[in-house]
Amino acid sequence: MFTIDSYLPTRIVFGYGRLKELASMELPGKKALICVTEDGLMAQLGVQQRVESLLRENGTEYVLFDRVCVNPPKSVVEAAVAVARENGCDFMLGLGGGASIDVAKAAAAMMVNDGDLWDYGYTGTGGRRELQKALPIVTISTTCGTGTETDQYCVITHDETREKLDFTSEAIFPTISIIDPELMMTLPRSLTIMQGFDALFHNAECYVTNGHRNRLLDLYSADGVKVVAENLTKVVNDPTDAQARTNLAYAADILGGYSMALDSVTSHHILAQTLGGYYPGFPHGATLIVVAEAYYKRVCSLLPDEFDELGELMGETRDPANPGYAYVKALIRLLDETGARSMKMSEYGVKKEDFQKIVDMTVDQVGIALDRYQLTKQDFMDMLEESYR
Repeated sequence: MFTIDSYLPTRIVFGYGRLKELASMELPGKKALICVTEDGLMAQLGVQQRVESLLRENGTEYVLFDRVCVNPPKSVVEAAVAVARENGCDFMLGLGGGASIDVAKAAAAMMVNDGDLWDYGYTGTGGRRELQKALPIVTISTTCGTGTETDQYCVITHDETREKLDFTSEAIFPTISIIDPELMMTLPRSLTIMQGFDALFHNAECYVTNGHRNRLLDLYSADGVKVVAENLTKVVNDPTDAQARTNLAYAADILGGYSMALDSVTSHHILAQTLGGYYPGFPHGATLIVVAEAYYKRVCSLLPDEFDELGELMGETRDPANPGYAYVKALIRLLDETGARSMKMSEYGVKKEDFQKIVDMTVDQVGIALDRYQLTKQDFMDMLEESYR
């Protein structure tokens, strides 16, 4: 027997060319803090100027916060809150990818809750207090990978301990998410690959964690895996393929977000997030990619039905002699087709002498209790060793 659990309150405005609707839609406040990355990419692409112009047309004031970085730390959230308070902002607007949106979410929460952000972390050294309220959040996506546009999570790194933790609350579901694939047409090849695999793993991991309990989640995550598998290589080979870009945005920003809103990822994501916490310049999608092959070779036989089903969704045939391995075969094929299999940890400064710290934090501080299989610290150490190049 299956069950249904669903709460997905975000208003989604999805479709090619729909950013222009920002000029006329009813927004949840009168003055926005626009969170963008410090690299100036949104301005270079002209997206930031378009958003500012549309907000002015809408009669909405705004202040720019352009200090967001990859794997954003708590100090950046604190800086965003200070700017928002100083300028009287009453809602947050995350413009760009996961980092900008996560900072917008965390800042929205800390505008109306007391204490320190880390008081509300529910794993690691977090204080496990409950976030019950936040300012409204609007997101405008220029990437397709994280799913944060439609879920109740944000991921922030502690400046000192280097823990990279999930923060979660129904209060930080975005109020409005504008997902316009036209804004994704100029994504660099490397980011397209990283975000595409992030989307794949969000959907696939939630499919595994769900174990067919929630019927709606099965529908979302299975379709997400299938759509990524069918479209990622197309976009890598032809960045101007608007239909494939639209399909990826749907799989990542809607289906991936919905999947995570209803369940959770596996320890594959926890291990990758820990790598990103220790090495702040290591993009999240890349951390997932470099350990993926070793991880799934180790776990696929532990839940063979689910992993063979994932492989079939990606176009592989299951082999009774190798239970669960269909997903590994499909994953390796996609890694090869996109060139992602050649990524190296060493290119991002990872040192083998840090492996034990990474494993200890993954298992002891952040935690792997949501897995439906049991892995040891030695398993994770072996995965890192096998993945290192």
